[in-house]
Amino acid sequence: MEAMRGQAKRQFRGTVLVADDHAISRVGIVETLRRCLKVKRFLEAECFAQVVEHLKDPGVTLTILDLRMPGFAGPEEITRMRLLRPDAHLVVLSGSDARDDILQALAAGAHGYIVKSDNTDQLVDRLRYVLSGEIYVPAVVAELPATSADPIKSLSDRQRQVLKGLVEGKSNKEIALALNVAEGTVKIHVAALFRVLGATNRAHAVALGKQLIG
Repeated sequence: MEAMRGQAKRQFRGTVLVADDHAISRVGIVETLRRCLKVKRFLEAECFAQVVEHLKDPGVTLTILDLRMPGFAGPEEITRMRLLRPDAHLVVLSGSDARDDILQALAAGAHGYIVKSDNTDQLVDRLRYVLSGEIYVPAVVAELPATSADPIKSLSDRQRQVLKGLVEGKSNKEIALALNVAEGTVKIHVAALFRVLGATNRAHAVALGKQLIG
């Protein structure tokens, strides 16, 4: 947490898209980020169709998304958003702390998952952490029992491909070249894999991966 608080508190550059079907929630998020992160420009969406439309704005650098909003069909919509704006950060802010919701959002490409029960300071710290280039996953993931005995089932096809690359001993750059994606995208997937598998480092993830995919 201290590392998160240590992130530079300079003025935020770009536009934040706040996607939540509850107006009171949107107002609270906007005011918090205006005060604490010095965000100057916001876009708001109360349904997923508006989210897709707003992502056409080249100024959007951060999207904060509630999973429970009209038109949001599931984790595949997160993947769709990442494809639309691969250069922008995407953070889920949800009332759900269900393990499956968290892992599926991360596997789909979210840069972080924040639970709405967190206080304002925690929200800001965790957003700073994501904006610094890291992946934020709530500690509750490690505390909750898995709903599936096989964590490989929580991974998308792309996550499995990245895991296979890790097991083969490839670097992030080599995996990116093999999959024809950006190296930064591979970094996101690797961080999510660590969380899903419960790995503490790359070597641990490789060892676990060998057990899962042979």
